[in-house]
Amino acid sequence: MSKAEIPLPAGYRWRIGSVWDRPWVRRGLQATLQESFPEQKHWDHLEETLDRFFDPPRTPCWWILKEETGEPVGGVWAGISTDQATYQRVAYVFLLWVDPTHRRRGLGRALMQQVEQWGLQQQLAAITLQVYRHNQAALNFYKRTHFSVQGYWLYKPLGTAAKPEG
Repeated sequence: MSKAEIPLPAGYRWRIGSVWDRPWVRRGLQATLQESFPEQKHWDHLEETLDRFFDPPRTPCWWILKEETGEPVGGVWAGISTDQATYQRVAYVFLLWVDPTHRRRGLGRALMQQVEQWGLQQQLAAITLQVYRHNQAALNFYKRTHFSVQGYWLYKPLGTAAKPEG
């Protein structure tokens, strides 16, 4: 796994993740989804996602810690996927999270640079991720970091089984 060498602002430091970080990843996933879906109250399904995909160092994660407390204020978790159009191996970002009180300091950019560095070391063709269309702040961030829309994720609910619990 790549050593985290991307520069950070003063007061922050890197920590390379491990299998022991599952609780942090779950909290990050829940926090990012809670921002997009504040009405959602149940997050137990995230355990299934972690069971299926969280496997450091195969699916690495990196954390930015607040220097004085060691508390995580940002993190990224990635894996390797296959682009269905080109059949190339690509990085897939499962989670990019920065605590709202630490945003707009370059931490998200540093986390994505870390994924980019890792992807280059793994000889991957690109970085891919999913973002909800109503998350304008994330869309603006990804646009500023040179991502482009490759397709659309479409959704059609099927009857009562598709209604979220709440």
